[in-house]
Amino acid sequence: MIYVTWAVLYEGSTDAAYFDVLIPHIMEEILLARGIRNVTVPTVPALKLRRGPIEEVAQEACKARDAFHLIFIHVDTGGRNLEIDLDRRLLSYSKAMQAACDWPPVRCITVAPRHEMEAWALADAESVTAALGYNGAPALVGLPSSAREAERLADPKAILQAAVSRIRGRRRPFDVKQILPAIAQRQSLEKLRGASSFAAFEQNLLGFPLFGVMGPHA
Repeated sequence: MIYVTWAVLYEGSTDAAYFDVLIPHIMEEILLARGIRNVTVPTVPALKLRRGPIEEVAQEACKARDAFHLIFIHVDTGGRNLEIDLDRRLLSYSKAMQAACDWPPVRCITVAPRHEMEAWALADAESVTAALGYNGAPALVGLPSSAREAERLADPKAILQAAVSRIRGRRRPFDVKQILPAIAQRQSLEKLRGASSFAAFEQNLLGFPLFGVMGPHA
């Protein structure tokens, strides 16, 4: 049995609650689609990197490079200025790792939802309502009707929080990140592909010969 291990660099703990479930979910779907039976994807990352100066992040990753095959680098695109600068910011990480330990840039996978992570969490509204135990129509609690609409939201985080408040009530304290793993587990990848930023992420992942790897850096 071959284990395809992975490392991550997230923006924050809320993002981790979602992506820690979504990333292995996607890789498992790829395995099923390709009919590959001798490869297993661990459900937890081999390494969680901490935010800091890019060179220090690269050094930390390189020290543990034998523990993982791929590194997923998450960056919210935020506003227009941040979105324009996105490619340069992401390229700086792969260049720093390549310089530090000859890490192949193709093994750095970009995770860049439009605006915020919640744009992907809202891409499949039924997964949100199911995670909250709500049987009504998603539109009744202000959820977008499609992944494309979710990507157009200026503040998807606020939309998700508002939907949670409508369903659970404002007088019941609730941390949104508690439901993010349940959303990620339930999401339809077909619906998620309606978000252009998710489609780009998946294409990037599919472009790497991920499931032919026999061991770290093989």
